[in-house]
Amino acid sequence: MRQIVYISTSAQLNSDAVRSILASASRNNPASSITGFLLYNGRNFLQLIEGPQASLASLMGRLGIDTRHNGIVRMSDIEIEHRSCPDWQMRHIRLVDAADQRQADLSEQLPEKLDPDIRRMVLNFATLN
Repeated sequence: MRQIVYISTSAQLNSDAVRSILASASRNNPASSITGFLLYNGRNFLQLIEGPQASLASLMGRLGIDTRHNGIVRMSDIEIEHRSCPDWQMRHIRLVDAADQRQADLSEQLPEKLDPDIRRMVLNFATLN
């Protein structure tokens, strides 16, 4: 099993487009045994996905041609024994508007099993505007 964390730059997306992304992930991920979460700050995405290597390779291939974002950078791609987000088909973690409050709010929502280095990476993403 693998876990990938990537960031990308979004096209100009409205709330409906983000909801559509999440609905599609929630609908398709169970069949591929993919779990994870998505953060969106209005400009960039950070997504953590975990599951079988073949499923993640297929998903990353589709994400690579998705015109709703570009500039995908893998921040982490590791083998894991246990999922960090076993019950999240694709959870949307909303970032509050006040940048100084984001890290505290996000820290409370992140899974407890999340690797400390990945947690730091995600919390640092929350400070971006």
